[in-house]
Amino acid sequence: MATDDFISDLPDEVLATIISGLPAIEAIRTTILSKRLKDVWRNVSRLDFDPKGVKKLFPAPNRRRSTVPVIQFGSNVCHDEGDDIDDTDPREEISRVVKNIDNVLLSHERNLISCRIVHLSNSYRSGDVEKWIKYLTSEKKVQELAFLCDDFQHEFYPVSLFGWGLNLPSGIFSCRTLQSLEFTNYGIRFHRPFHHCHNLKTLKLYYCDISSETLEAIVSSCDFMEHLSVCSSTSSLKQVRIFSQTVKTVELESLDLEGIYLSTQSLGALVLHSMKFPAKSLVIHAPNLRVFTATRKPITKNPYNFTRPSKQTKIAEILEYCTHLLTPVNYKASDPMEDPNLFKNLRELTIDLDLNDRREMLILCIVLQRCLSLHQLEINIEESRSEIEEATRDYSSVNSRLPYPETKLWEQRELCDCITFTLRQVSIKGFNGKDGEMEFPRHLITKGAKLERLEIWCNHDWSSEGGKATLGLLSLPRSSIDVSILLKPPPNLL
Repeated sequence: MATDDFISDLPDEVLATIISGLPAIEAIRTTILSKRLKDVWRNVSRLDFDPKGVKKLFPAPNRRRSTVPVIQFGSNVCHDEGDDIDDTDPREEISRVVKNIDNVLLSHERNLISCRIVHLSNSYRSGDVEKWIKYLTSEKKVQELAFLCDDFQHEFYPVSLFGWGLNLPSGIFSCRTLQSLEFTNYGIRFHRPFHHCHNLKTLKLYYCDISSETLEAIVSSCDFMEHLSVCSSTSSLKQVRIFSQTVKTVELESLDLEGIYLSTQSLGALVLHSMKFPAKSLVIHAPNLRVFTATRKPITKNPYNFTRPSKQTKIAEILEYCTHLLTPVNYKASDPMEDPNLFKNLRELTIDLDLNDRREMLILCIVLQRCLSLHQLEINIEESRSEIEEATRDYSSVNSRLPYPETKLWEQRELCDCITFTLRQVSIKGFNGKDGEMEFPRHLITKGAKLERLEIWCNHDWSSEGGKATLGLLSLPRSSIDVSILLKPPPNLL
């Protein structure tokens, strides 16, 4: 019985869009599925040369043939030599994909939106990286470009990981179409390649060796940069200093710094993950900040042999300095960059805090008083003490040691304007139902006149007593008639 061939009926552009989501080698393999797909891969808008996404063909128990098929490109043939290779050495897979890149690019027929290349360090030494960049920017008019130097030898010879550096010709990234650049596992010694990058909007540096001076010079060279991400750099990066009128988003993760200095009228989002730096050395002038995220993650090893900074800066300390809680009443800022109220225009706030700690709860109260337009709040409860310390904690002594005037609890304080007039969504994660944690959601339910959604995500060690107390929140009188309260059970009960 005949069946409809829906694939054959699809337009070429639709087929090319579907295949664009595959790794480059997998996209080429689709030519054997149907005559209709024979040349579709030549018009895909995205190419990803990453062997990790390639399905293995005919695997043997210990040894196998290459996963890269024979591919005909006009007069050029790109094929597997048929040698048996060691299945346990990923470098062999990367090398076999890399050697096909030139032929694939030459046979591809349209401009590219994005291209991602995973390679070994010898591709840089041989000049292949520079050749690919020039071809992709000049001939393919690429808009998004990503390079990952995935040399597995770095686990045993970490010095070689950054030994070559990104020593490329001046202005090589000044292509008019190039808008996004991403580098992983590179040593970026110079800012010359970024000269005259008037169209580059996004720069992401993951596990790169770069100095403070080089990073600052790169940002200054990119006149219209909007997004900067820096994750897990080496000790060469001592400070992050950004002076720009165009940068809108800054993401910093797993960095051990001496200071952070941001001055940009356009900054709308600031994200700090797993950071270590003196909180007093955080200076921000961003009057239009709309999104602020400050969280900590467990100390783990990442795939590129970096570790997250130990003794990460507590989020409560960052908030104290951002709100000037630790400065004298008559203090006058000596640094013109300092903003008297960083959170004035904030709309989204995501932070890690221990709601069982009176000091941290008081900090939260002051922060919310500074937020005049807050719509969305997410709190990840981070318990910083053991159960014994919690049981023996004297909250009155904690309050007496506060470096700012002693404040009262939520119900005895003046209402925060954002809770009364603007706050719409609140999410609290890691909830145990302890007495200290209960105060804040209780206050939100009874005082949040505009609240629409309150999510409480219970922790895995949720006790029966905590569960009963949490369920009691549902019976409280609600200030907002539109609020929905969702209690999420711990993962072990799902």
